[in-house]
Amino acid sequence: MLPPRLLRAPAIGLSLSLISVFVCLPAARAQGSPAPAYDSTPRIGVLIPKGPPDYALWYDSLRDPHIVKDGPFVYTAGAIGGVAVVVTVQPTDGEVMRALGAITMVHDFNLRVVLYPGTSGGHLPKGQMSVGDIVLGAKNVDHGNYYLSPAGEIEAGEFNAIQPGMLHYGPLYADPQLLSMIACSAARVAASTGLPAWLAPVSKDAHPQIFYYGIQGSSTIWSDNQAYTDATMKVFHEIDEDGDWYSNLAATIYKVPFLEVSTISNSIYAFPDRSHGTPAQPAGEPDSHVFAQRISNRIGLDLIARYGRRILAGTFTEPTADPFPAGVFDRPKDPQGLLANCP
Repeated sequence: MLPPRLLRAPAIGLSLSLISVFVCLPAARAQGSPAPAYDSTPRIGVLIPKGPPDYALWYDSLRDPHIVKDGPFVYTAGAIGGVAVVVTVQPTDGEVMRALGAITMVHDFNLRVVLYPGTSGGHLPKGQMSVGDIVLGAKNVDHGNYYLSPAGEIEAGEFNAIQPGMLHYGPLYADPQLLSMIACSAARVAASTGLPAWLAPVSKDAHPQIFYYGIQGSSTIWSDNQAYTDATMKVFHEIDEDGDWYSNLAATIYKVPFLEVSTISNSIYAFPDRSHGTPAQPAGEPDSHVFAQRISNRIGLDLIARYGRRILAGTFTEPTADPFPAGVFDRPKDPQGLLANCP
């Protein structure tokens, strides 16, 4: 029998790119190995991107780990600082594969929150954002879901005519309480992190900037074309790309809150002369993608250490409408009260 959360899940219209794979999971299992027994222990689920391949901080922190396999997905359940978690590295690259891992995790575990610590490409001009800056996913948009007119104009939403009774998911948002918690963790990690000169930090003190009210953009496109990126930003207002709207959707449709932090790992605006906007690291140094991933990993681990028990015991939301005061996204670096209750 499916856990109660899945029995409550909507049965109609989600996203045409994902709905077929979501509903086909039980059928796929029927043809292969049986699904693992449902783990009813309340846990924080952690999705780790396949790349950059830097997973040690998470797995070294796990205690009493045990492996659960479901199809191609491998989950390691255990505890971090006494907080029950389950961690997975997606088996191959890509946002859709990560979303499939998220939905399978929701089927197999009693998740209270899904956490995605990752990296992303910066969309703001040089001097406003650089590699090593931190973006919190207060809002997540699918900036690859649009209608392109014959004149080349972008309109948000591939399908504007919603059928009667059809569910529609546009921007997705973080629960305000959870955003406040991860803001405190990001502030602590940023204060203890110095960015090397080769990352061209914006702040004079060389600490990462934090975009507390970040609009994170997701798509399956990696754009090195500034004209294209400028065009999507005019419509979706994303300040980075390679957020995870897809996994956010997977969690949201099953009533599991989703929380994301991304550290900027490359920027065609800050480093326009470099391939993919990736700065050249000195010999012997980890590249900017690994450097950025380690910052996000530290923020996620701090969140679990300081707030994990509260998260497991609390009740949070999966907003599909903006839960924040008007104007916060116009001043994303202003915490606007998010840090008021930091320990």
